[in-house]
Amino acid sequence: MSAKHKMVLRRTQIYTFLFFAVVAFQQSCRTGPVAPTSERGSEGEKAESAAKTDAQTKSESTAIDQERSKEPKLSSEPKQTERLPESIVGAPGKELASTRIAYDTMLLERSPHAPIHAGWQYRKDRQSQIVGFEFSNRGGNRILPPRYDIGKNLLFTRDFQFRFDDRARQDIQLFISDWAPSRDKQFRLSELMNSIFHFFPRNYLPAIVGSGARYVVTLPTGEQVEFDAKTREILGGVFSETTVDLNPDRAARKFPGVNYVGKGVVVRANARGLDPRMGNTATITTGTPVTDCERGTACSQCQVPSKELWHQNGAVRFKFATDQEFDRYLLSRCGFGLPSSAMIALPRK
Repeated sequence: MSAKHKMVLRRTQIYTFLFFAVVAFQQSCRTGPVAPTSERGSEGEKAESAAKTDAQTKSESTAIDQERSKEPKLSSEPKQTERLPESIVGAPGKELASTRIAYDTMLLERSPHAPIHAGWQYRKDRQSQIVGFEFSNRGGNRILPPRYDIGKNLLFTRDFQFRFDDRARQDIQLFISDWAPSRDKQFRLSELMNSIFHFFPRNYLPAIVGSGARYVVTLPTGEQVEFDAKTREILGGVFSETTVDLNPDRAARKFPGVNYVGKGVVVRANARGLDPRMGNTATITTGTPVTDCERGTACSQCQVPSKELWHQNGAVRFKFATDQEFDRYLLSRCGFGLPSSAMIALPRK
């Protein structure tokens, strides 16, 4: 073997020895227990990070809750339907109405774009108080077949006017007018068939509310009347109704065929083309006559001169501002008094 080959063999042995020595060293390093320093450090970091995240989440949640608490809370209760001022049932504001003659009220209409469209007119005084409302049956129906047409001078109507001046108990009234033409087909104010009504006890100011296809009117007694919202025919409640008398003979024509059938007391007076309260006779009727009365129709009805009930000059007001005064008058004049409020149903809300 040459010297060159010996040198190569020598180097190969050295490299082999070094290789196995390195392998042996690595094996000896792995046989001992390995301290989980880096792993434990990782778990600590994870725990610290999780604690920080949890604290941050709780802080953010608290901030959100605080912001939400500032927001307006929505009520779980059903929202009440909006009502117009003349739809609110309430007691009179006072007993006496003004004695002065004043033509200072305004008759207004609700806008058709209002949240609640009302097909009636309402009356306001100078203090912007509601002091009445009214509407009309203008024909084309069972009660009044001919139709109102101002362009053709056809003024067929049955008008309902509820008034309560000064929002006082004294002069709460309903005024009804039927208008039909005379023989020459002309409509004249002198041929209006007028009726005035006062209802007792006067616990409430009249109110009106639209309910679907109907108007519901609350009377001073708390009783109610239903009208067709389109035609203004009476549909139910404590009023009955017959057709408008279209007889061309003014003298033979009947007064408005609207009658009270409730449990309270009604005062009614009629007149052709004039104020029914002036120089006239009024009829007082009770819906709750005494059961053991033996006087026939006199048990539930009596007639008195209008001058006993209304002032005949100045502002024509009902003379009895309180129900107690009128009750005493009825007992002495008619033999019956006003029924108690307990005998009459409370108005529906």
